[in-house]
Amino acid sequence: MDSHLKELELLNPWFDKLPYQWENLTNYGTTVSFKKNETVFHQNDHGEYVYLVKKGRVRLFLISPAGEEKALAIVGENGILGECSLSQDSRYSTSAICASAVILKKISRRDFISFISQEPDFIFQTLDMITKKYRLLCSQSLQLSYMKSLPRISALLIQLSQKYSEKIDDKKVQLTIQFTQQEMANLLGTTRVTVAKNIKWLEDQNYIIKKGKFYVINDLAELNELANDQLD
Repeated sequence: MDSHLKELELLNPWFDKLPYQWENLTNYGTTVSFKKNETVFHQNDHGEYVYLVKKGRVRLFLISPAGEEKALAIVGENGILGECSLSQDSRYSTSAICASAVILKKISRRDFISFISQEPDFIFQTLDMITKKYRLLCSQSLQLSYMKSLPRISALLIQLSQKYSEKIDDKKVQLTIQFTQQEMANLLGTTRVTVAKNIKWLEDQNYIIKKGKFYVINDLAELNELANDQLD
């Protein structure tokens, strides 16, 4: 795999179907369900619970003083939420809202700490999840400071394809997940107008096409070259 594609996969904001094993954790807490767009917790709330995602996807985001949203990551199956509350001040660093219908395992902060203290292997899984989110935050900060919008949008399309796509041929893939331009804008820290303009340019230049409700990337290698153009 191309080194830049590997880097994009490493910094993918979609944490879904993660290769973690949480079997013993399911003996703790209760199973809860949420509908799409329901809030799981709010930024700066006291962190009473840690959540294990059993099914669906949850979007983590920050809210500015002006009420603007900056999405950080989308956490899916086998991911955990609220582990930031394990710090001394025990508050949630982000808000969490359901991007789809969701089933979660809700574990008290005390029980989660007790669990990982008895099961050292799970400490490493928790640290790995925290590290992935930290690495992603660092990358997003760098991109916001130095990268143009077109490479960032191209990179995000590739990252989507790494998690949710079907191969058509050696070059083409079709995305299997729908997204709005506003959702992409929130994740990239830009405006919907900027996303719309760049998506149209990508379509006009035949990098992507819309097929029904889903986008097709015509040539992953060519889109990757565009995503790798990081000069401002």
